[in-house]
Amino acid sequence: MSRAAVKKIFIYTGAAVLLVTAACGPPGPALGLGPALDPFVGFVLLLAILLGGAWVVRSAARSQDGQAIERRMNETGRSLRDRLFPGEQGGDPASKARDIAKERYARGEIDRDQYLQMLKDLDEQR
Repeated sequence: MSRAAVKKIFIYTGAAVLLVTAACGPPGPALGLGPALDPFVGFVLLLAILLGGAWVVRSAARSQDGQAIERRMNETGRSLRDRLFPGEQGGDPASKARDIAKERYARGEIDRDQYLQMLKDLDEQR
């Protein structure tokens, strides 16, 4: 079974558990452990579900698919901003090119030598 399939299973299972928990209402005497332990155990179970859900979401966001989605959302936001405010791009093209090179280097798309060469080329164009 692939890693992506396992993640999907965890996400769907977590969502189902959260839905069932929300449908059952607040933890109360339904656990049958007695008046002293029911609220405490219910709280611990709810806390475990919330932390597990947060872990699943964080894991999905750190995955390659999650990062690709985030990049696409950023591109969409930039495109929308450019369409809504066409005259406010601001900045000179060289600084934008530097920012793009910096982002590519940070993402690991280019190595250090390529990054430094790009900066040198941009400086020579000025």
